[in-house]
Amino acid sequence: MRYFVCLLGQAGRGIGEAFQRQYEALPRARGLEFAWQELGAAAHSRQALVLVAWDDPWGDSLLARAGDHVAVGMVRLDNRKDIERLTECTGESVPDLELVRCAVARYGPSCISRLLGDFAFVAWDGTTREVTAATDAFAVKKLYYAERDGVIAFASRAEALALQECYNAQFLAELATGCVVTPGLSPYAGVRQLPPAHVAVSKGVGITLRQHWSPTDFTIESRWTNRERGAAETCRDLLAESVRLRLDPAGRTWSQLSGGLDSSSIVSLAQWLAERGVVSHCLAGTVTYVDWQGTESDERKYSEAVAARWRIDNHAIVDPPIWQDGEVVPPRTDWPGESLALYPRERRLLHMVRGAGGRVLLTGFAGDELFTGTMYFFADWIARGRTVAALREMARRAAIGQASFWELAYRNAVLPLLPQAIRHSLLRNQGTVLPWVTRTAVRWYQLRDRVAAAATYAGPIGQKYHHGVVTNLVAISGLLHSGFLGDVLDVRYPFLYRPLVEFALRLPPELCVRPQARKWVLREAMRGILPEVVRTRIGKGGVCSVLGWSLTAQRSLLEPLLQKPLLAELGIIDPAKLRAAFDVASRRPYRDDHLETLVQSTLLLEAWLQLRSDRWPPPRCLSNAVPAA
Repeated sequence: MRYFVCLLGQAGRGIGEAFQRQYEALPRARGLEFAWQELGAAAHSRQALVLVAWDDPWGDSLLARAGDHVAVGMVRLDNRKDIERLTECTGESVPDLELVRCAVARYGPSCISRLLGDFAFVAWDGTTREVTAATDAFAVKKLYYAERDGVIAFASRAEALALQECYNAQFLAELATGCVVTPGLSPYAGVRQLPPAHVAVSKGVGITLRQHWSPTDFTIESRWTNRERGAAETCRDLLAESVRLRLDPAGRTWSQLSGGLDSSSIVSLAQWLAERGVVSHCLAGTVTYVDWQGTESDERKYSEAVAARWRIDNHAIVDPPIWQDGEVVPPRTDWPGESLALYPRERRLLHMVRGAGGRVLLTGFAGDELFTGTMYFFADWIARGRTVAALREMARRAAIGQASFWELAYRNAVLPLLPQAIRHSLLRNQGTVLPWVTRTAVRWYQLRDRVAAAATYAGPIGQKYHHGVVTNLVAISGLLHSGFLGDVLDVRYPFLYRPLVEFALRLPPELCVRPQARKWVLREAMRGILPEVVRTRIGKGGVCSVLGWSLTAQRSLLEPLLQKPLLAELGIIDPAKLRAAFDVASRRPYRDDHLETLVQSTLLLEAWLQLRSDRWPPPRCLSNAVPAA
């Protein structure tokens, strides 16, 4: 783990030692090494301080400085050559963070829109005392801030700023109900997240935010409809370039390989680039999770086909435990999420990859959001007078998929075109808010009107498809918390290469949404590179069924979470109703009807809160368990 905290006094205010020491509690509790540095011309008055903490010094320095101008952060540039020319600063020994420091020092915040890659940084001008902070387009790298006692604090971990361990009930309520979380909120009271693609500027007092990039700036280009081959070639070239940029030049890159189209494409392109001599090192290895017990989901037929085609070592982690396996108690994480329940498997992956010298992990995450599209284009057809064509095509697709024509038409043609008030009323009546969420929380935070489904349907008439794609893409940043893996490895996402994203946003639905060929343009892009058994496969197993099944498998471990839930103390859930739902879901045979998944999502949040408060798991639930390192 490596992280930083940057303390900046406002209006010339100095930072007292007692205030500074509060931020040492986290690294001391985690057993991390840490060091403070005073910055720039303000050093003599203690107006700017940076804490850097680490348990592994691997990677570039988190600090770059020249005179009175300092930058602290995590930066990996995709367009390094462009920024070298912009700053007139060249040389392989110059870290990406230093290039960013030079760019901001010379051009100010206006240059940030030109940065491509993964980054979260704070730049400080000691002469003018101006602060510029920024995150990349999807906040792959995180940045948080808080204002206390005349000091602005930035950090790469939210918990580093949560000095009192108090929680934000609105964030927790939105997360528990699957709502679109209000931009900027974090789980901790008083701590805000700098949203994706945003710049924060402070010139003495307060913070001003602005967006430096937006997916809404891109519109569908119909010209691609008649250029299918060109679209596929462009898709392949952009994804291959993204993979190339994310490979570690020292050959320490591994990749997840689920056997699905997305991760298989990433692995195949990495090996394809090495075979053609474009890169000097191919992947060092791949890892596949095999969940057989409880779900009978075994993707090895597909992952092994990719591994055999490219002669790469593929390591299978078969039937890893869920939640806890008697070896360790899961450690605290910065952010709630699935990583808590999946810690036993992620621990095995980390042991495997780090034991082999791996430092970088590639993932196929976000391929669905880029290339699957939605069927809201039927609503657009009807809005443009193509009603008969829409009805015929919906009937054809319903027959191919053996689905209900009426359900397909209702979801993709009727609901999107209804007035907002009627649509919200219908969604309210479909149980979109979990039954164990309190009426007070639903009313106070207006949860019924803010469910994710309502957001995807909202877009202008005639542009429902594009709005749905953009909405799903924007939601990605809320899922980009790599948990335990991200604390140890540099997790990279090739599908989030900004030129590739901008290309995908311009694609018409005809190139993405085809019957029995979801993500058609990606499938065509991988023709001749990906084994046909993988390229043409339909459907794929997922981790949701494993989590749902674990309610029964780990019932004795999870039951204590329901005795005195913290979510109930915060007024978010009715504990009796949640206990009743848990009892039903955990005692009956696994059905995969989403009740298990819904209960599991609430328990994940409750477990995260209780783990951070040292209230769970109780000793009687563990067998020879020790705290995780």
